[in-house]
Amino acid sequence: MNSPNDIDSPHLGGPKSWLERPIAQWQCVIGWLIATAVFVGLCTLLGGPTQADAEVSIYSTWAIAHGHLSCAYPPSSSFNFPLTAPLYPLLSGGLSALFRIGHSVPFPNHTQLGAHCQTAFDAISQWSTRSNAIASTLRIGYLGWLALMGGVVSLLRTCGRGRCVWEPTVLLFTAVAPPVFMCIQGFFHPQDLLAMGLALGGMACARLNRWAWSGSLLGLAFISQQFAVLVLVPLAAMALWSRRFRFITAALVSAAVIIAPLVVVTSGRAMKSAVIGSGQTQADQGTVMWELHLHGPVEMAISRGVPIALAIFLAMWVLKRTVSTALEPAVLISLVATALSFRLVFEENLWGYYCMATAVTVIVLEATAGRIRPYLCLWLALVMLAFDPLRWGHDPLWHAVPYWFWQALLVPSIVALASGPLLALRRNGHPQIPAMIS
Repeated sequence: MNSPNDIDSPHLGGPKSWLERPIAQWQCVIGWLIATAVFVGLCTLLGGPTQADAEVSIYSTWAIAHGHLSCAYPPSSSFNFPLTAPLYPLLSGGLSALFRIGHSVPFPNHTQLGAHCQTAFDAISQWSTRSNAIASTLRIGYLGWLALMGGVVSLLRTCGRGRCVWEPTVLLFTAVAPPVFMCIQGFFHPQDLLAMGLALGGMACARLNRWAWSGSLLGLAFISQQFAVLVLVPLAAMALWSRRFRFITAALVSAAVIIAPLVVVTSGRAMKSAVIGSGQTQADQGTVMWELHLHGPVEMAISRGVPIALAIFLAMWVLKRTVSTALEPAVLISLVATALSFRLVFEENLWGYYCMATAVTVIVLEATAGRIRPYLCLWLALVMLAFDPLRWGHDPLWHAVPYWFWQALLVPSIVALASGPLLALRRNGHPQIPAMIS
C-alpha cells in the first residue's frame, strides 16, 4: 500500500506536504504531552473539571475505592439520577484508592450505608464534604483524555497519518474541539472520552485484522458508555463470518469479565447501568423528540433503537457496494462517523458533549483525507455558540434559542460531513480518499 509521503494532497498544497513529514518517536511523545497540557489547561481555564453530572460516577467511584462494591450501585429508590456504566468508576475507584483520596476521614461503615445500601448516597455525600475529596477525584477524569488520545493515535497510525506531523496536529485540534473538552469542563462525563478512546482502538485493531482485540476493546467501550454500540454494530457487520464470531465473542467476554462480579455483589443492581447507563433521562429540553411529544418507552425505543437499526442498514449497504474496500479508512471511518451522527438525530436531550464522539471521528476522517476543511471548523464554532462553554452572559444564546433549532442546524451538517466518503462510494463505486496503512 501507499505510504503517506507517496500520496498527493491537493488540499494541503501538493505532494509531500509538511504535515506528512515523518517525525521521530520522541517528537511524537512531545506532541502527546503538548496536546495533554493544552487540554488540561483549557479545561482549567474554563473552570473545570465541573461538578455537573459528577454524581453519575463519583459516588460509585468512592464506594469502590473504599471496598464497598455492593454499594457502588445502590437501589434505584434511594437516588433520583441514573448511574453510569461500571468501567470508569472501577478505574477511577482504583486510582482513588491508590492515591488515598479522602482517606484522612473515615468512610461510612455498613451501618451508615444502610440495609441494602439504601442510605449510601446520603452517607457518602456527607463524607465527601468532610474529607474534601471531590476536587481530587474530579481530576481523575483527565484519564478519559489519555484514553481518547491513545485511540486517536492508534487509528491514525493504521491510516497512514501517524508518526508524521499529522499526529500531533490532530491531537491538538481534538484537544481544543469544544465537544471534547465539554466532557470535563461542561458536564463531567470522562466515561464518554474513555469509551471513544477504546472504540477508536477497536477500529484500529479491525484495520489490522486483529478481530479478537477489536472485540475486546469494543466490549469495554460499551460498558464505559453505551453509544459505543454504534461503533460495535458496523464493525460486526464488516467482519467476515469467521472473524465475526471471534469479534462478538471477545466483546461479550470482555464486557462480562467487568460486569459479572459487580452484578453479583450488587444483587443485580449494576446490570441496568451496564446496559443502559446514564442515558435513560427523559426528554425535557425542547428537542425534536420533545416537540413530537414522544415520551416514555416509545421515546426510549426510538432514540436508542432507530440509530442502531440505521447503523446496521448502512453497514449492510456498504458491504453490498464494496466488500474488498470495506475496511479502508475512507469507508470504515465514514461509516462509523455517520452511525454516531444518527444518535444526534434521535436524541431526546442534546448537550454539547453529546457531539464528542461524532466530532472526534470526523476530525480523524478529515485528517485521513489530508485536510481539515473550514466546514468542520465552522461546525465546531456553532457547537460552542449553541452550548456556551464560556459562560459569557446572563442570558446565553443557548437558552434564548429553542433546542430544536440548534438540533436542526447542527445535526444535518455533521451528518453531511460524516457521510461524504459514503456518498462518493454511491456515486463512483469507490471512496475518494486513498486507502493507507502504516
